[in-house]
Amino acid sequence: MKRRKTIALLLTAVMLAGLLAGCQGGGGTDTPQPGGANEPATQTVDYANDPNWFGTDDGKKVTLNFYCGIQPEYGYQQMVDNFNAEYADKGVEVVFNKYSNDSDGNLQLDTQLLTGTFVDVFIGYGSRDRLYSRGEAGMLYDYSGYLKSIGFDVAKELGANTAADYIREDGTVWGLPTKFDNKGGIMINTDAFEEAGVPLPLHGWTYDEFRDACRKLHEKTGKYAVCWGLGFDYASKLGYVSSVLTPNCYFTDETVSKTNLDNPVWIEGLQLIKDSFDEGWALPLEEDLAGKKDTVKTEYLTGNCAIFALYSQLRLAMDTTSYPHDFVTAMVPFPVPSEEYAAYKDQANQSYSGDYISISSSCENKKAACEFTRWYIMGGMNPIILAARYPMWSGNNTQDILDIVSANAHGAVNLDSLTILFQQVDRFSAGATGYVSGHDDEIKEIVWEEWQGFLSGETPTAEQAMKNAKQRADEAIKVAGSLIAD
Repeated sequence: MKRRKTIALLLTAVMLAGLLAGCQGGGGTDTPQPGGANEPATQTVDYANDPNWFGTDDGKKVTLNFYCGIQPEYGYQQMVDNFNAEYADKGVEVVFNKYSNDSDGNLQLDTQLLTGTFVDVFIGYGSRDRLYSRGEAGMLYDYSGYLKSIGFDVAKELGANTAADYIREDGTVWGLPTKFDNKGGIMINTDAFEEAGVPLPLHGWTYDEFRDACRKLHEKTGKYAVCWGLGFDYASKLGYVSSVLTPNCYFTDETVSKTNLDNPVWIEGLQLIKDSFDEGWALPLEEDLAGKKDTVKTEYLTGNCAIFALYSQLRLAMDTTSYPHDFVTAMVPFPVPSEEYAAYKDQANQSYSGDYISISSSCENKKAACEFTRWYIMGGMNPIILAARYPMWSGNNTQDILDIVSANAHGAVNLDSLTILFQQVDRFSAGATGYVSGHDDEIKEIVWEEWQGFLSGETPTAEQAMKNAKQRADEAIKVAGSLIAD
């Protein structure tokens, strides 16, 4: 209070000095008058109604805390710096924060969202179920009104499937996907394939061809053929195995009242993984599970295995500074059970949209958050192409994306494989590829528990493991009332 009175007295003194100076000028007609010809009137800025101002209504700059699960050096810090430079005079700045995209990290993020602390805008990962669960729990802000106010047509900008999957029946938008890719792709060491005399399966292969290739890789190179990355991300392996069943990967029909987990495709896929451990050409299960998120660094990028069964880690293969290696990585399709599924060899049906951007319901500066969200989607996110995050926005040219990858891949990535990937994926219609329920995450956990039982030898056969999974999953759906997510 004392400080405010001091400032007021100082301002009064300045005003009085100005008035006295005017009086000393003689008061003639040549004395400059406020708003007269010799001195323009003071302009009052109407911040509250200025469409180019995103700070407070009284002219103060605001700060947004942006959270994502990728390290800042893979384009995210550059993206934030670009925004702050562009919006330096528009009343808003963004601060980058990283959270761990694992169970502990997501639990911490959920806690922050529930308590309304720290988080303003964030990138969410995983299934649409997680997005909807957060929205229904009151954690997320519905920014559909903002999108309408600026004429943002989701179907036009991000594809018809995106509009169908992320705009709820009542029009609510809790988050929109920002990237596309093919979740049926895996990484291979092309140099190891050449050494073993195995052709690059750029256009797909069968389980038998995969087995033969892995045996040759193991024999010729003396290294493991494959690291499944089960400890890293088991859910992606469930998707690989079930991809040829789309849209019946998990459910028998659109009622999502019964699961399809006893289908022979599930059994064959689980048996393939078990064979890899039993025959010794896969990194042992114990080491895979213990390595968790480090296996891509400790096993694949060191050359200890020739295949890493995960599509999302290409950014690390491109980063030869942090992870020095002299081999070239290609993205190829996960194999299919047999020639009976030849139509699925290229895994083109596994187009995927993700990395949805959401605003916390407790964000105090929602106008600024909405503007950052729009900017991010419509080209602002381009620097994170370095993180193998390929923008969905229709304003991005596919060749431009490849050019950025090429300029930063340092010869470590087979661009032909990425070109094929992009040719096969319609990014503007990427979205859900199977029936979706409100229980998908729970069902995946059940399947994974039964998989572990078989892989560890506790359950005698793959058939029994998947029979157990189906029984448990069907019961979980029944207990939950067969809810269907809209």
